[in-house]
Amino acid sequence: MRITGLFLITLALFLSGPFNLIVAAAPSIVAVETDANGNWQLIVDQKPYFIKGVIFSPVKIGEDPKQATMRDWMFYDDDNDGKNDIAYQTWIDLNKDGRRDPDEKIVGDFQLLKEMGVNTIRLYHLASDHASLGDVYKKDPGTKKQYDHAVNKSLLRELNDTYGIKVILGHFLGSWTIGSGATWNEGTDYNNSLHRENIKKSVKAMVLDHKDESYVLFWALGNENNMADWSKCNAKQYPAVYAKFVNELARMVHELDPHHPVAVIDGEDGYATLKQYARHGQDIDIIGYNTYRGEVGLQFLLKDVRSIWDKPLYISEIGKYAYGKNGEDEDLQFQFIKGSWRTIVRANAQYSNPDLAVHGTGQVIGVTFFDWLDRWYMDGTPAEHSAGTRTWPGSQQFIHEEWFGVMSMGDGSDSLMRQRRKSYDYLKRVWTHSDLIF
Repeated sequence: MRITGLFLITLALFLSGPFNLIVAAAPSIVAVETDANGNWQLIVDQKPYFIKGVIFSPVKIGEDPKQATMRDWMFYDDDNDGKNDIAYQTWIDLNKDGRRDPDEKIVGDFQLLKEMGVNTIRLYHLASDHASLGDVYKKDPGTKKQYDHAVNKSLLRELNDTYGIKVILGHFLGSWTIGSGATWNEGTDYNNSLHRENIKKSVKAMVLDHKDESYVLFWALGNENNMADWSKCNAKQYPAVYAKFVNELARMVHELDPHHPVAVIDGEDGYATLKQYARHGQDIDIIGYNTYRGEVGLQFLLKDVRSIWDKPLYISEIGKYAYGKNGEDEDLQFQFIKGSWRTIVRANAQYSNPDLAVHGTGQVIGVTFFDWLDRWYMDGTPAEHSAGTRTWPGSQQFIHEEWFGVMSMGDGSDSLMRQRRKSYDYLKRVWTHSDLIF
């Protein structure tokens, strides 16, 4: 009987396929804490952890979510060799001549992230085929293509276990109507019980999909919903309603997963929504801000936020386009990122030189720079690298939305080509150092 039982177990494992033999690493225990001086820190497995990260939303040239042609990058395998194109098959164009020379080897974005010193990526929203979702992602052709399928967890496990990079897992909370089931014309309404219930179900699906995985750093709810009229939601009009709803979601996430914090991701709105979180957000652990202020302006933001709501602060987006009056301008981007990083480091509890710290702060737990890679679709012409037509609110200055990457795709002759910008090289220098430096 022992031999027969062993044989049956072995046969069952064989028939189930080799991938099922891989045991996922245990999830990390993540928390936010204050030190003896009242400064906030992110703690991962009982050790301080400072986020050195990027927004990771790579896309191939010509694909556009507005045209329902954008795919989930986790399933790119256009040469059908069984390897993810983005993770493992990108290459560096060292001489920037637009063609792959013999010395320009295939390396993959995961390796390039590791070499840069990245320890975290932020994903805005993840696919799911959880049974509870119903038709939330099926109604719209664009969300169906990107999100209506199982997530590629094996790829994220590889990112963590082999490359040492954790993931901030995000949910749009109905921004761009994603996750709410709302039509584009109606937009997401946080007073609408059906929209709220759909969002709640899709957030729950995200947590159940990933909560026991080693790559999870924390959960990030929303993305500028508090101010983004353009993304078809009404949080700006109902900040208290939105804040209470986010807190309700955070409480649910904690019940499902007590081992990872919950962040809310806002844009700058004069702190109207932040004041509502301070009143109603007792279950929210981290405040994340998408901000595009320069170095000095960022210092004021840090002080203002702490004076209103004393929570750990995560700079969830910050960056600068690599484009100037005469076209591509790496120096413009580099100087902005260098200054931003300096301010961010000086506002962290681990920074070792208090004489140079940002006065009155000590709450920043890290940053994800926007963006890893240029996105050619942002201005509506996904096959062209456009200088852009939109200006910043209240300004005559163009946003140059397609030029924020610390990596570019050069002339576009190969979507897997990568050209390093000076910002990549700078962050590589400071992020691969054992201490927090700038």
